[in-house]
Amino acid sequence: MTSEIIDVHMHCFVGRQQEAALARDMALLRREGLRRMVVAGLVNTHPDPETTWNLIPDYVENHGDPHFNEADDLLALAESVDHALLPFVDTRYLRGDVATALDGYMGQGFKGVKGIYLPDNENDLGVGNVPDTLGISLEQYRRREWDLFAYAENHDLPLLYHMDARRYGDVMKDLLDDFPRVRVNFPHLGIGRKAFSAFLDRYPNIFTDIAGLLPYMRSNPAGYRDFIMHYPDRVCFGTDTFLYQAGAALDYISMVRELRLPEDNETQVFNGNPARFLGRALSAV
Repeated sequence: MTSEIIDVHMHCFVGRQQEAALARDMALLRREGLRRMVVAGLVNTHPDPETTWNLIPDYVENHGDPHFNEADDLLALAESVDHALLPFVDTRYLRGDVATALDGYMGQGFKGVKGIYLPDNENDLGVGNVPDTLGISLEQYRRREWDLFAYAENHDLPLLYHMDARRYGDVMKDLLDDFPRVRVNFPHLGIGRKAFSAFLDRYPNIFTDIAGLLPYMRSNPAGYRDFIMHYPDRVCFGTDTFLYQAGAALDYISMVRELRLPEDNETQVFNGNPARFLGRALSAV
């Protein structure tokens, strides 16, 4: 069994009142080898009740801050479970100067950045778009996203960035060309394996994960096994689960083991690739 499994992709949506439930889930997960979990916490300092839910999928249950300002709760929960949680700032509601805002959050104890590209209503999550929700132009929004990549690259921070390579491949290419040293994980196998493969072939510093893909992997284990074997140093273990159902990560651990990857490749998925993606964010814990 892999000695340490790292989940590079989870979400908060809970408050400190769930501390006991989280501790119980963590005990179960640790028995299966899960030691560290990247958890994205939303920051929303200008809540608007009319639009707060615009950027959240309708299948999410919110058990924490009603306006999704989760920073303080997530940092407290991370401390309560001996820093098994690696807090990332979810920036979809971020306003103002990016560097100033992120300097503040990193100073509080966040370890990385989470972004999601939502320029229009045709995104794969079926949620609203950031420009309309925040009342900014598309040009301003794109500048903000460029600033996120610049900040991650300049500060050697891991960037978890949800982006559909099928629909926004041209923007993905521009970002990676502009920031060749950024260490970024485009989750969900870049949404489309075929479209994303071209990026994995071209850009050596990018990663991906299997988060949210459990039903697809179960229906086509051979196809996903082949993909992982073709990119053995790029695919990370991730689940896209929420802290109120953290135990669901056990199903993903079982699924990876059911793929019967060679031992070295399984270790890379569970530990080696996540550790390379996280870099100093992991060693600083």
